[in-house]
Amino acid sequence: MQASNADKDLYGDINDSWERFGAVYGRVVEHYYQDVDHEQIMRSAIDGLLRDLDPYSQFFDAEGLRQLLQDTSGKFAGLGITVGLKDHYPVIIAPIENTPASRAGLLPGDLIVGIEGRDTFDLGLEQIVNRLRGEPESTVHITISRRGVENDWDVAITRELITIRSVAASGQLSPGVGYVSMRQTRFSEDTSEEVAQAIRLLREDGIHSLILDLRGNPGGLLSQATEVADLFLEKGAPIVSVRERDHDRAEIKISQRSPLFGDLPLIVLIDGGSASAAEIVAGALQDNDRALLVGTRSFGKGSVQTIFDLRDLGQAALKLTTALYYTPSGRSIHRQSLTVPPGALLQVPAGDYDLPAGLLLGLILRSPDSETAVERLQARFELEEDEARLILSTPLDAFIGEAADRQLTAESSTDTVIYRTRRGRTVFGQGGISPDVTVTDSTPPMIVQQMHRQRVFFDFVVDYVGRDADRETATAAVDVQMLEAFRRFLPKSQL
Repeated sequence: MQASNADKDLYGDINDSWERFGAVYGRVVEHYYQDVDHEQIMRSAIDGLLRDLDPYSQFFDAEGLRQLLQDTSGKFAGLGITVGLKDHYPVIIAPIENTPASRAGLLPGDLIVGIEGRDTFDLGLEQIVNRLRGEPESTVHITISRRGVENDWDVAITRELITIRSVAASGQLSPGVGYVSMRQTRFSEDTSEEVAQAIRLLREDGIHSLILDLRGNPGGLLSQATEVADLFLEKGAPIVSVRERDHDRAEIKISQRSPLFGDLPLIVLIDGGSASAAEIVAGALQDNDRALLVGTRSFGKGSVQTIFDLRDLGQAALKLTTALYYTPSGRSIHRQSLTVPPGALLQVPAGDYDLPAGLLLGLILRSPDSETAVERLQARFELEEDEARLILSTPLDAFIGEAADRQLTAESSTDTVIYRTRRGRTVFGQGGISPDVTVTDSTPPMIVQQMHRQRVFFDFVVDYVGRDADRETATAAVDVQMLEAFRRFLPKSQL
């Protein structure tokens, strides 16, 4: 079989590119003033190639692949605690119920001052998490310091497989109005079953309507997005279509079963942090006229990443953008201002510098939590802590949009294209999902923003809960006693 002219041109271009790269690489190896790390050079070349495509394509070595699998499965081997940093030490924010940490008696406010005999003072959060996690059934020795206890003590804890829940909270906001929060969690392997179980329990309590909170949810597995939409859509309803480079080819996902909660009036909350799988759910429910969307326009991450196993390179994989998501009405979820023309580099102001938006975005989205993101921003771009936290406190869609507005002449023409929902309502293809009702957060006073950036509220809560004699049952209600304690705490916060 003979190759087509197009194939010949493609491979000819590849060969030319390899020759140019080889010529440059050869000169570096031969003439650079000192020895070079070949592994690091090749990794930088690969990262640079993928970074020039989009913020989501990425090469994973063995450790990165482990983290990726952990994120998509929602499971990891560890102790079952949420940790932060306080007074230069890791502090336990909350042990997860029925995990090794809770069974070992660890409490909110406990400081982890040592791991395997090594002091944890001034360790980064990512280093701490990596040391606490490990293989299932392995043991880690930690040293605990607790307020009111004179001496520190050591605890040996056996790691177990921990499941990260997708449903952060559920309950009734008012009699009959149910609330299920997936805020700042992810769509992982068990998400749809978690959501279904939460709603079942609420129905047993007599709810007659539901609010599903997808604010700040960065997405996750496509399969779980379709299954969550399945819970509310009639059988056969379109959910999302996936279109590859050849736009004539589209894979359409439809609802596979009769809805478990098809009769439940539904409101979905979204904001600039709702992305990917969260946008698929929101768009499907909106285009099928199944839910009212409330909040602000979603992030606009409507691209599909495929994982290619690179076993011939050892434990390695390539995550590559291979397609785009489209809602049932035909709207592209992907925001065009996030697509940078070759050679263009969007810049975001941070302190005295303009930083590359694509690098910022990729770094933030790959961080497992906000504290790790702050550390990575500081290390990568030499920012002060308050500058890094200011970037995180800015909605991602806002600063990316502002960068695009400054450097790109115009948005794609899809901004003005009108689409219709199943019942004929007008929606617009402007990237991201626009809510039916726009509700924006009010901007807090500057003094409150400053306290947030300097973690005054976080430090106070850790300090306040740490004083409670029965921390496992401590109430989160804000009362006069708590307000008075906060007033006394402020002079110590160095605000």
